[in-house]
Amino acid sequence: MKLYVSILFLLSFFMAQAQDQYTLSGYIKDKTSGESLWGVNITVSTNQGTITNDYGFYSIKLAKGTYKVSITYLGFKTIEKEVVLDSDQKINFELEEDVDQLGEVVITADKATKAVKSTEMSVVTLTSKTIKKLPTVLGEPDLLKSIQLLPGISSVNDAASGFNVRGGSADQNLILLDDAVIYNASHLFGFFSVFNTDAVKDLKLYKGGIPSVYGGRLSSVLDIKQKEGNTKDFNAELGIGLISSKGLVEGPMFKDENGEAKGSYMVAGRTSYIGLFAGLSEEFKDTKISFYDINLKANYSINKNNRIFLSGYFGRDNFEIDNFLGTRWGNTTGTLRWTSVLSDQLFLQTSAIFSNYDYNLDNLRTGSEFRWNSNILNYNFKPKLTWFINANNTLKTGIDYTYYNFQPGEIKPLKNSSINPEKFREKFGTEIGAYVDLKQKLSEKLSLQYGFRISNFNRIGKDVIPTYATGNPLTYDAVQDIYRENEVTGETAYSKGKKIKDFYGFEPRFSARYLINDESSLKFSYNRMYQYLHLISNTTSATPLDVWAPSGPFLKPQYSDQIALGYFKTLKDNKYDFNAEVYYKKMNDVTDFIDGADLLFTESIQTEVAQGEGRAYGFELQVNKNKGKLTGWLSYTLARSERKVLGINNNAFYPSNNDQLHELNLVGLYRLNDRWEFGGNFVFGSGKPVTYPTGQYEQNGIVVADYQNRNGDRLPAYHRLDLSATLYPKKGNRGKWIFSLANVYNRQNAASIYFREVSELNGVEMSTGTTEAIKLSYFGIVPSVTYQFKF
Repeated sequence: MKLYVSILFLLSFFMAQAQDQYTLSGYIKDKTSGESLWGVNITVSTNQGTITNDYGFYSIKLAKGTYKVSITYLGFKTIEKEVVLDSDQKINFELEEDVDQLGEVVITADKATKAVKSTEMSVVTLTSKTIKKLPTVLGEPDLLKSIQLLPGISSVNDAASGFNVRGGSADQNLILLDDAVIYNASHLFGFFSVFNTDAVKDLKLYKGGIPSVYGGRLSSVLDIKQKEGNTKDFNAELGIGLISSKGLVEGPMFKDENGEAKGSYMVAGRTSYIGLFAGLSEEFKDTKISFYDINLKANYSINKNNRIFLSGYFGRDNFEIDNFLGTRWGNTTGTLRWTSVLSDQLFLQTSAIFSNYDYNLDNLRTGSEFRWNSNILNYNFKPKLTWFINANNTLKTGIDYTYYNFQPGEIKPLKNSSINPEKFREKFGTEIGAYVDLKQKLSEKLSLQYGFRISNFNRIGKDVIPTYATGNPLTYDAVQDIYRENEVTGETAYSKGKKIKDFYGFEPRFSARYLINDESSLKFSYNRMYQYLHLISNTTSATPLDVWAPSGPFLKPQYSDQIALGYFKTLKDNKYDFNAEVYYKKMNDVTDFIDGADLLFTESIQTEVAQGEGRAYGFELQVNKNKGKLTGWLSYTLARSERKVLGINNNAFYPSNNDQLHELNLVGLYRLNDRWEFGGNFVFGSGKPVTYPTGQYEQNGIVVADYQNRNGDRLPAYHRLDLSATLYPKKGNRGKWIFSLANVYNRQNAASIYFREVSELNGVEMSTGTTEAIKLSYFGIVPSVTYQFKF
């Protein structure tokens, strides 16, 4: 109630200031496709301005007068128009692509001056056009691999599922596809992401300074928008590569009597046939491996102020080793969204969202065949109101409600197996967040963005919660340095919807920008984030079979505080720009597995994990060249990420799985002429943490490795060079060829190093009692070719 009283107070205050002012509003779209454009700069001759929202809508309130309005967006021609503002006016603009700038790299969604003058910091924006220009592995442009070329963003290895931001783990990233949560963003165990770049419109990644609109994760928010569909003409694209092919169709729908489309659609699909190549190898002849995904989106304009959108995604992976095991996983999402222009200054967006991530494991060994199924699904409702108060103030407020259903596992026998069926208890929860976010320009020099979010997670039944003798599932024995599971003395049954345990979080957010001059600025940000879900894993990188668990009686929510300070600078009329940031992040109640934990097929997950604290800090630098035939960027990250959990590593801080001291990325794009464009990227990173055995002992005739220091050793340094060449068609030909060469000098980077007993001596099989180190590398030099054409 206090929240909305505050909002009403703000409304009355700003309305009192709005006398003798008029509103200029409308939509800005791509002239060729009719797609709305997100983040377009609208400035007026008084040096006031605004930007378009996610749907291309803008609104600016100004005093009565005559203004020169300028519309700018990188890659498009600038529009300048004189507007006499003596009443409220709605003016729509269509921007035309600037062919002279097509070779430029888009590091941010607008010109480099926006990076200097915007209040946002620690933000990455990319378009699908930029991603498609970068060298690829196996000929498939990849969204997640592309953002890892930017500072502060990394991955544990080439085939790691997910990505890591500023020392956070993979589950601490909120990944949204048209507002729907994606729980596992990888195909083929991490070699590719689930995002088809043909279907992606643009993306925005927040590493820090996260607005209060977002919540639920500690480290970052990756907000991805799908294409809406071409409202002008029918368009189809087809791409054929060595391991996958993809296609897209889009076009207008529901044309009115004037021939104008009231809606549009987009359908994209992608499938792999890598399993065909695996079958050619004797080693993998009995292996089945494949993936596919489908992207859908349609929209319809009810009238000039109301529009509805329907979008969805469906993806599936399949991996099977004959007569041994198989696994399948995939995401299914659906988003129904209604946008409404309530007035020239009020824009309402309401979304109803469904998301389901399911995964299973098949044991195919004769006599014990079974299937283990698990999934997490949620239903989400998000109304969000944006109030364009005036040229200096924009307010957003809304509610974010989510209902969760966790199905941790069900074992079903296959064929004539003797395995008994078993179903672990489902878990339920609700999460609600209410927020206010205000973007405010106090003067030409100083701009602020601040707000707060109040979150609540309620763990509810139906469930049965055990009671432990000491009140906790585990007790740490400091003398023997081990955890002991406590005795279960009883249990409490909760009926459906009954509250088991609830948590509250107060999450303030603040960002400030001080403009030193037109070419440079200083920025500061602070944010507190709460996360009520936990990904329980005891592998170096997350796998599709890891378990998602909600906070509850024995698992507290994680929360973090992050501060960042940055300097932003442009040079030579935006030909170059650079930014440097330092940050410190403190994490509380982070979860890690205890020594000897067994996480698979375990219902009492609270007996396998412990919680502690974490910290991450670092320095990030990025230099961009934005104009000319040669464009690109250089990024460098110096960082540390550590954890401290009672009972692990002698109760001292130890490196997290994704800790990496140095990371360097060099990206270049060279446009030789209208037909040839070349790309290259070089990646270097110091070794990731690994736990090597410190000794061994024999038990029942078997040699067992003994591990002591968690992440106490390092893999060798990682480096790789990728190159690409794109041959564009002649006039009248709509096809193009893309050639890529990944890992040019065939570097055998270590994904992991494991130890095994030497089982033979001088060609004779025998137990030697000695061990050897084995390096696992995922790939060497990889050539690829892709042909793409439109019709």
